[in-house]
Amino acid sequence: MENRSHLPIVVGVDASDSARSAACWAADLAAAWRCELHLLHAVPGSADDAAPGWLREIVDAAERAGAGPCRVELVPGGPAEALGERAARARMLVLGSYGEGARSGMLAGSVALALAGEVTCPVAVVRGRMPQVPPPRGGPVVVGVDGSATSHAAALLAADIAGSFGNRLVAVHAWSEVEEGAGGLRRRPEDWGELARQGGAVLAAEVSGLAQLHPGLVVQEELVHDTAVHVLLDRADEARALVVGHRRERAPYGMGLGSTSRALVEFAPCPVVVSDGTG
Repeated sequence: MENRSHLPIVVGVDASDSARSAACWAADLAAAWRCELHLLHAVPGSADDAAPGWLREIVDAAERAGAGPCRVELVPGGPAEALGERAARARMLVLGSYGEGARSGMLAGSVALALAGEVTCPVAVVRGRMPQVPPPRGGPVVVGVDGSATSHAAALLAADIAGSFGNRLVAVHAWSEVEEGAGGLRRRPEDWGELARQGGAVLAAEVSGLAQLHPGLVVQEELVHDTAVHVLLDRADEARALVVGHRRERAPYGMGLGSTSRALVEFAPCPVVVSDGTG
């Protein structure tokens, strides 16, 4: 596994309140991680002009938050391609949410959906409960675990974020008598008691590993009979951030997220961090 701790957090910014909130969220994390903050702004024409006043204000706010050094880059063209290129050498890519392409009821814009699950670094889609409401600064960091390698990577990232922000971590395992296989949905043969026992074992094993890596981190376990997307959306109401994994499968560009991860990126009312699955 590549050590990415020396790489910057890259943030896509524009003059919107959503992008400013994303930059502030990223600045807090960059200060805790003691890494560079790279602010990228895509401009429709030439990138030779001086940085606009609102961008300088974002830099000042980030530096006051303790992030540094802060790098500003103006690039011509659309943001998705430029951000995707820089993600290869980023510790995390951070985006605002209420952007162009967001539909009624769906909180993520087209750039966020195009990049989350596609690039080779974690992607944070930052939002508050509604436009012009900043993301929460309190509450736990919540992660869904299911025993897979991708959820393990998400749990490692969630523990790192929770410890950096000084929040507790809530690890959630949702079990169900129905599962999805190659042939579609099927009912599992075990009785409910056995399914709950298996789920509890998965959760306990994951939490035990996190406690060993982060001795001072407060970790709460939640074993729930429900679908993953329903229980995680419910926990998102009180969360500072929600962390999810995704499985890299062959899919059209912009469709690299599984159904659960995509639903959370689109609808969760808090920042959603999509792990790159390589933890």
